[in-house]
Amino acid sequence: MYDLIGLIGVVAYLAAYFGVQLMGWSPESPRYFALNVLGPACILVSLSHSFNLASFVTQCTWLLVTLIGGVRLWRRQQARALAASRP
Repeated sequence: MYDLIGLIGVVAYLAAYFGVQLMGWSPESPRYFALNVLGPACILVSLSHSFNLASFVTQCTWLLVTLIGGVRLWRRQQARALAASRP
């Protein structure tokens, strides 16, 4: 079961990369963000069964960078919306 969850994470990573590189998705799209959160989250779950320190550090870093990027994107969108609503 843990291996299956880890594989779902790998598929999420690959789908995000494939989408941006070959399908023209924006790296700012919600689906890209969701896949980049799902990937490390699933792999971290799989690591709870069979721990590997290097993979754990990589997945935590990837998740943290993705979340920071998502917050920054959300703030930019909020600032744009606020600026657009002002006369």
